[in-house]
Amino acid sequence: MTLVRAWTLLGLGVVLAGLAGCVAGSPPPTPAAARTPDPVSAPPPLAAPVWQVGDQWVYEWTSGSESGTKTVDVVDVRDLNSVRYYVLSLGDAEHYYTAALHWAAAIREGRVEARIVPPQPWFMWPLAVGARWTHQGRFEQREGVATHDDRFAVIGPERVDVPAGGYDAVKLVRETDRGDRDEYWYAPDVRWYVRWLGRRADSRFEERLRGYQPAPRAR
Repeated sequence: MTLVRAWTLLGLGVVLAGLAGCVAGSPPPTPAAARTPDPVSAPPPLAAPVWQVGDQWVYEWTSGSESGTKTVDVVDVRDLNSVRYYVLSLGDAEHYYTAALHWAAAIREGRVEARIVPPQPWFMWPLAVGARWTHQGRFEQREGVATHDDRFAVIGPERVDVPAGGYDAVKLVRETDRGDRDEYWYAPDVRWYVRWLGRRADSRFEERLRGYQPAPRAR
């Protein structure tokens, strides 16, 4: 490892040191689902997936009149200040997730572009239908700092059809004090979400899984 690389990782470890924290707050009212889930038997609670270097997801996205694809790859697993992070490549940025798939930071060209303290818990494991949790966090980026106050709920099982195929999934909802809303469907078969509907003010977007390529697993 070069001296520059060592100092880069050391600095990143300092940046991420305070990110792993507890989710706090009392259970809020369950967000209303966009529609009644399809009649699929409720699955047992799901354990957190294990990602490996080489896992890849490709999504089709639409936002207004624009559309495209994005590819996400697991490129590294790093232990920084006794916390394990998955490092995902998305374009020219690296995104850091905890082992529980809580989003922690985005790094571009060795510099922190954005982070949230504590990491944002899009999932809570074991993932069980009816579970609810809250998150209060400090979101920091170059443009400034904002406070996040989010509410999450596991709505129920649904069968989801996307370009990659049909999946048995679990629907989750995130709502914020800023009026944002996300609906996303986690599928154990791909170890992540297969569909994501989001609203930011008057903007809407959607992502749907186009392809999933897992890294080889030991038998």
